[in-house]
Amino acid sequence: MKTKHALAAFFVSLSLTTAPPAFGWGVEGHNAVAHIAQRHLTRRADREVTRLLDGRSMAYWSAWADGLRGDARYDFLSTWHYANAGEGLTYADAPKNPTGDVYTAVMECVDRLEERGASDSLRAVWLKLLIHFVGDMHCPMHAGHPEDRGGNGFPVVFQGAESNLHRLWDGQIIDAARPWDALEWAVNLDYGAGAGLLGPGSGSRSWSRRRPDRELSAGEPLDWMEQTVVLSHRLYDDTPRGEAVSRAYITRYTPLIEQKFIEAGHRLARLLNRLFP
Repeated sequence: MKTKHALAAFFVSLSLTTAPPAFGWGVEGHNAVAHIAQRHLTRRADREVTRLLDGRSMAYWSAWADGLRGDARYDFLSTWHYANAGEGLTYADAPKNPTGDVYTAVMECVDRLEERGASDSLRAVWLKLLIHFVGDMHCPMHAGHPEDRGGNGFPVVFQGAESNLHRLWDGQIIDAARPWDALEWAVNLDYGAGAGLLGPGSGSRSWSRRRPDRELSAGEPLDWMEQTVVLSHRLYDDTPRGEAVSRAYITRYTPLIEQKFIEAGHRLARLLNRLFP
């Protein structure tokens, strides 16, 4: 990784960029996770998060980190979106990428946000990255096998067109699972947190608030990373290579998508409540 001072100077330049399209869970997934998380922030944490994000929602910035891809200046961030683990390996046992991975990225963001004295512009960058990387950490194929580049080399056929296991789980299966936009995913999955209060002009502040669910948010980032690796191994075993993705497959895995969205949202909220007490 870059040195602390180099990162600080570099990230200040990022604060002027706008929200981009997403990879990872796709636009809907990343936005849904962010919507769920913001509903479970304490009032104090929500005020500080909103202040750092220039009055915009967490969902607005949830895909921001993906927009930095393809720009050579930001190449060092490219490995921060995933953590590959070979067949049969845990994250702890897998060889580590010297440039970092999604687990080390989450921990780096947490460490930087815990620092006192950093500028608001720099803290805002780390916050935007944390929102995104917690979502990526819960996407199963962001813990795929290194031999096929996280499922990119595992062919499947989706809706009559060539695809691959990574692309399928980066967004195709989400769009096929439910005909919902990001806010509908958040409301329908997290109904007890105050759904039904979303009228014209409503925002997160008008929703009833609850602390993150203890069971959903249990554990620490390393535990969450290991859970994603287990899910990745399961998908490799259960997805027919080179064959069409059936409706039965999508139906079978829709509950898993829902589980990962809501877990990621509650876990992100717990991290932010701890960072902004």
